[in-house]
Amino acid sequence: MKRGIRVRSVARGSPAWTSGLRKGDVVLTVNGRAAADEVDLRFGTAQPVSHLAVRRGSRTFRARLVRPHNTELGVCCADAALSRCANHCIFCFIDQMPAGLRTTLYVKDEDVKHSFVNGNYVTLGALTDGELGRLCGLGLSPLYVSVHATDSRVRQRMLSNRNIGDIMHQLRFLEKNGVRFHAQIVVCPGFNNGSVLAQSIRDLCTFTRGLMSLAVVPVGLTRLQRKMLVPVDREEARRICRTVNEFGDRDMRRAGARRVFLADEMFILAGLPVPPRRYYEDFPQLENGVGLVRMLLEEWRGVKRRLAAAAPRANGETRAHARKMLIVTSESAYPYLARMAREISLRIAGAQVVAVAAQNLFFGGRVTVAGLLTARDIIRTIKKTGGRWDRVILPSVVLNYRGYTLDGYSLRRIGKAVGATVAALRSAGELVSLL
Repeated sequence: MKRGIRVRSVARGSPAWTSGLRKGDVVLTVNGRAAADEVDLRFGTAQPVSHLAVRRGSRTFRARLVRPHNTELGVCCADAALSRCANHCIFCFIDQMPAGLRTTLYVKDEDVKHSFVNGNYVTLGALTDGELGRLCGLGLSPLYVSVHATDSRVRQRMLSNRNIGDIMHQLRFLEKNGVRFHAQIVVCPGFNNGSVLAQSIRDLCTFTRGLMSLAVVPVGLTRLQRKMLVPVDREEARRICRTVNEFGDRDMRRAGARRVFLADEMFILAGLPVPPRRYYEDFPQLENGVGLVRMLLEEWRGVKRRLAAAAPRANGETRAHARKMLIVTSESAYPYLARMAREISLRIAGAQVVAVAAQNLFFGGRVTVAGLLTARDIIRTIKKTGGRWDRVILPSVVLNYRGYTLDGYSLRRIGKAVGATVAALRSAGELVSLL
């Protein structure tokens, strides 16, 4: 069986170069430990001096690597095979996606290293104590773990995997070995709500050192879901909010800080206001949709102070020559953005700002978050307004790090389709600065 890490490139003059590593080499061991991937190499060479076993062609030799403090290793390794998910979760969003999106979006990964590096949620699958021990030895903390239910039978049913490990045993192992974790529960009515949800939160809150935060989010269902799942409706959302906040408040009194959070979408579904800033502590689950609305509202509070010094539009002539700007957002965020757009229009002379909600026809009407809007739905929404806009503003979350939407459009391509300049902004402050 092949083993080791193949070196793709080495920066000339770097510690890796000085040690003798070259393109095409295969690192077999680092300080006597087998090297399976780049994480092993980077972890093992983080100390001032490390020793490598390297294969070059048919020859194997030893290299001494000296790495001064705060210096880059200087090596790029070939991508290791991605650990694929062996579960068939009843709520898996990838299984509910239509064709026509970026190909990488259809990859189901279950790579624990990516959980540490990128904050991806993993189930820990069927990892043995030995495999968990290796992760603990590498110091991969914190991890992001999809729990969903602490009852093994419920969890096996939800993940459609009888071989899934006992999550409570795995989390105890992590905590015992100094690895902390963020957790999430995706609530699927009829499976893990009610008493199952209450027991799961109760169990997770027993981890006094390991658990950093827990997010409870509603299941996301597209028009293509085939598992006969039901969405979280208003009444169920209210019951979930009561349960989660009851246990969260109790845990906060015991732990000294809140660790159990509800996703913004759960409050919106329940028709409840989002909690105040103090509820979110240091926003540990922001990427999971916990606190995004509150962060927006807090920022808007500061922006309004800036706007207070601006003179309101003076007369109809100014209105006629106003610069017209359209904000396209999701149905969930629309009420907040519409209010901001009205206030900006009233406060900034020469600006007419309108917000509009894009209905998600691509995924279906039950998907109402901005991060899942496609360019095609955005373009349809802009054209439906029938107006001519000086600029169209989109939330930055509709783009990936390379600047493309889920269906592969760039801002320039969207602008060409609608005949306007299109920009993606991260905040309300950026919007006001633009004006």
